[in-house]
Amino acid sequence: MKIIHVDTGKEWRGGQRQAQFLHEGLLESGFQSILVCNADGQFPKRGVESIVPMKFKGETDLSFMRELKKLIRMEKPDIVHTHDAHSLTPALLTKVMGTNFKLINTRRVDFSVNKGYFSRKKYDNRQVDVIVAISRAIRDMLINDGVSKSKVRLINSGVRFPKSINYQLYRELIEKYELYGKYVIGNVANISDHKDQKTLIDAFVRFRSEAENAVLMIVGGGPLYAEIKAYAESSPYSDSIVFTGHTENVYEHLALFDVFCMSSKTEGLCTSIIDAMFMMRPVAATAAGGIPELVKDNFNGLLTPVKDADALSESFNLMYDDRDLADKFSSNGFHTALKFSDNAMVSSYIRLYEELSRI
Repeated sequence: MKIIHVDTGKEWRGGQRQAQFLHEGLLESGFQSILVCNADGQFPKRGVESIVPMKFKGETDLSFMRELKKLIRMEKPDIVHTHDAHSLTPALLTKVMGTNFKLINTRRVDFSVNKGYFSRKKYDNRQVDVIVAISRAIRDMLINDGVSKSKVRLINSGVRFPKSINYQLYRELIEKYELYGKYVIGNVANISDHKDQKTLIDAFVRFRSEAENAVLMIVGGGPLYAEIKAYAESSPYSDSIVFTGHTENVYEHLALFDVFCMSSKTEGLCTSIIDAMFMMRPVAATAAGGIPELVKDNFNGLLTPVKDADALSESFNLMYDDRDLADKFSSNGFHTALKFSDNAMVSSYIRLYEELSRI
């Protein structure tokens, strides 16, 4: 069976990571898998095999459409699997123009597809065979927006867990950020509006006023990096807030944390929470999108309403004051994480591909 994946993202975020895990998992399982990616994005820089970089200026880019159509007609895939909304449009138009393949799109965000007539018609087009939702929240959103229930499938995102971490680097990071004797609240995320690091900073300021040894570490880059850093610098505890920028050493940074926090306003599922749980870090998070499918309140973490800095700060206080509670969350979270492996995700997609090939 031959599958062509299409991911047009320029940044390296969760969606690109998932596309890579699936593509590589299929190759390891003996499938023919080709990944079409943005020539100006991150895939060409990462040494991923069997990729086809193409220039991409937007979902109505005629040049990209011609190149994709040419590749599909040459390779004759059984399935074309698009991994973002922008890649669905050219793949859909290629199929409408008479090319025969099964078309799948994975939906990773939890906001409505009814933002416009074209968006709505694109997702409910009869030429799209399956829309995969990465969480129940996204699945329910699609169905509520009018997408046929029979067309929507649920396959959770998966994480490729490390066999070990670099403890020499971990110790170097403790020295670099002067973390000896500190209580670290950590966040690993793209610094963007929907991740809402402003609420996280507000919550930390409240917590820091009572916990003098507390540090907030925000790991990642993104479009709002400068704005959020400036916001942090205007706070009364700016000297206790660390911005690391983008890093490839995510697990070594997670090992620094006493508590992992995700303060999102919207969220598809959030594999960073799975990473943190695997590292046995207790989680404080907002009940946004698919997060409650990972974080069960008072079982493997604490959930708070979106944009509620007071409630988030109280979560920090509870785990700071009750280490037994934090240890319970750590243990239960580790067992939760193991259910979300990349192998489980790849196996679920293989079953879907085989099902579609029989239709």
